[in-house]
Amino acid sequence: MFKMLNLLILMTILTVSIEAKDVRLELTNIIKGAFAKEKIKGGVINLSATNKMLSQKMAKNAILISNGIEIKYNYAELIKSSKEFNAFMNGMYNGNKTLKLKKATDKDILKELDEVNSVWKPFHKAILAFYQNGKIDTKAYKYIINNNEKLMRLSHKLTQTLQSKNILNTDDNQVKVYTLKIADRQRMLTQKMFKEKFLLYTKQDKKRNAIRLRGSIILFKNGLDALINGEDKRGTAKVTNEAIQAKLTRMHKLYTQVEDIYKKQSINLNELKQLAIIDKELLKLSVEVVTMIENTLVY
Repeated sequence: MFKMLNLLILMTILTVSIEAKDVRLELTNIIKGAFAKEKIKGGVINLSATNKMLSQKMAKNAILISNGIEIKYNYAELIKSSKEFNAFMNGMYNGNKTLKLKKATDKDILKELDEVNSVWKPFHKAILAFYQNGKIDTKAYKYIINNNEKLMRLSHKLTQTLQSKNILNTDDNQVKVYTLKIADRQRMLTQKMFKEKFLLYTKQDKKRNAIRLRGSIILFKNGLDALINGEDKRGTAKVTNEAIQAKLTRMHKLYTQVEDIYKKQSINLNELKQLAIIDKELLKLSVEVVTMIENTLVY
């Protein structure tokens, strides 16, 4: 990161002075402060991007609960995700020391935030009302199913605005930002694909979900191939970091185990269970990949 390099060079030059000890201490504090600010900016963007994935994860958990599958586990995950989403929203409006979020003041960010919140408030209300005393609230369930992708799109829009406001516009950074965009989309698609396949398994809105799933499969496969090998048509650079490549390769191996199941028109319960197992591992790996790529950006 060139800003940090310049500060380090300055520190080296000045420390040869008579008051080297005091200068070194002062510059060390400056550098530490600069790194801390970068980390905070990266954290805000990561939390916003995570909300995009959480919109799909919450819908997936709600669908599984409504079909009586691992209700206790999925309900706990649903509430956990809703708390994470809500904490970010409140933190952006009011600040949050624990999440290291400052109160948003930029008018463009606030505009995007208000758009997300207009969907999130009733969505959150539906999440809390959805499953009570062992019963499903069908009205709340329908709201979650009908609005989760709108919440996802608006969360994505907010993330893009945060990136444009906080990430330095260097050539190297722009390549990494685009790579991060693809990796972040992969994280969201792990949840979206499973959600759509399960809706097809339970024969809910088959035509629309079949079309959506086909699109999700294409995006996931193409995105994963682009990250691993690079893709000239869209200008995606091959990820060269060995640690990230190892995780991407692992994701590719896992996905190839279930690709045919995702593409099949109908599946049995055992195949659905296999998808659920792989889904958890793909989500874990995709979160790690996003974080690792994000740590290479300059803010």
